Amino acid sequence: MDTFMEDLNSPLYKETSQSAIHEVVDGGRMHRQCVMAYSNEDYDFDYLKRPGMEGESAVMQRPASSLTTGIAKPRQSYEGLMQSRDCKTSSAEEDPWRKLSDDMMENILARLPLFPLKASKKVCKRWHAVTSTPEFEALHMELGEPQPWLVCYGMNYLVPNKSHAFAFNHESNTWITLPPLQFPPHNFGSLAGFNGLVTAIAGPGENRLKYKLTETASTSSSFADQWCETPMMAFPRYTPVVGVEQRTGRSGTGHKIVVAGGVPDFEPEHMAVEVFDSETGAWEVLESLPADFTGCCSRLWMSGAVCNGNFYVSLIHSWSIHALNLSTNTWRSIHCKRPFGLIYHHILVIGTTLIIVGLCRDANSSESTVKVWKVDSNNSQEFTEIGDMPRSLFHTLDGSAEGEPKLDFLVNENMLYVYNFTQDRVVITGEISLEECSTEWQSLPSLPTLGYRFDNMVVFCTSMSVSPES
Repeated sequence: MDTFMEDLNSPLYKETSQSAIHEVVDGGRMHRQCVMAYSNEDYDFDYLKRPGMEGESAVMQRPASSLTTGIAKPRQSYEGLMQSRDCKTSSAEEDPWRKLSDDMMENILARLPLFPLKASKKVCKRWHAVTSTPEFEALHMELGEPQPWLVCYGMNYLVPNKSHAFAFNHESNTWITLPPLQFPPHNFGSLAGFNGLVTAIAGPGENRLKYKLTETASTSSSFADQWCETPMMAFPRYTPVVGVEQRTGRSGTGHKIVVAGGVPDFEPEHMAVEVFDSETGAWEVLESLPADFTGCCSRLWMSGAVCNGNFYVSLIHSWSIHALNLSTNTWRSIHCKRPFGLIYHHILVIGTTLIIVGLCRDANSSESTVKVWKVDSNNSQEFTEIGDMPRSLFHTLDGSAEGEPKLDFLVNENMLYVYNFTQDRVVITGEISLEECSTEWQSLPSLPTLGYRFDNMVVFCTSMSVSPES
């Protein structure tokens, strides 16, 4: 695992240092240069050979004091030293980077992704100085290319300072330990991650939903930025099912958040459904959940998502699927044949397509695996199988000799994450192609082991900016 405090001389940075340079200059044609320093007694060249340079002037030299053999290294002749200085001067005149101002260089380097940016700090003293200021950090947060992150936040209820967050970066195939994430005060059971959304509900008596959009069409922001807070909800919630619809309203920049169920102690209003409109800043009470959800209206038993103006919700252990039209405020039942051998399922959304991910048992081999279906956009009662997880990968998720594994699912763009944190925190990702009806699967590296278990793990995807100095 790589951390933000790790020394920059790791193999990962050495491998990415050249790619960092190639990404920003002339389609990748540039050679590293470092400052040549010398004094009256010692001299130290840290210079890589450039095309067209031959002889002693292009050979790397090290000072005699750096040798460990105890044998003094002959000093370079005065003529050789002057030749090296002349080559250095001519190289500086040809180097286009030396002609750039610090402001221009900041704007170029600030657009690098995180790991190439960290590697670029080792190129030369000037690059390190330019990229190590608070102003550059703010510029990188604004201009840096947003990277898709899978964030796993492990919570320790008894000792809060033992809670940790880990982010997986696909570019480096590495888990990174994040600085402590700042969540608003909330009930522990209400903190949850959904597709493009993280929510928390304040303590008893407040009933305010606090949320953060983690996938936006605009420039990404830091996770430490201000959370949004809604007015009081009409009904108290604890573990509701939540869905979000983005790019709503006349301007196309608004969003709606749908909250269903989740009322503790099965109060009379435990079936209530509300929707928050960011443009009006108010809650609206919609038609309550259908009777099928009586007695099991929390996210422990339900799955839900918003797709094409409809809020789809289902009972994960049965095959009862309903859709609420957010414009007409009417429910309709989705009647489609249940897949053979389905044990439980979740409803997710990729773009404007509704998908179903579930655990199925094969009739012939009596073995289980994860399968993915997509729902027909023109006819929500028909769906097509896209693919299934290879048995070899599924066995790493299973791990238990008794009963079926309890899996959770999350989607980010076309990436599906399947995880089971009761089995050494295993995460498997699948790349889904809706057009070709195919899937490609791989297992992610294991989360770091800190020597203790977490009481709960909140998982969400985000395009947040992360500073290399964090």
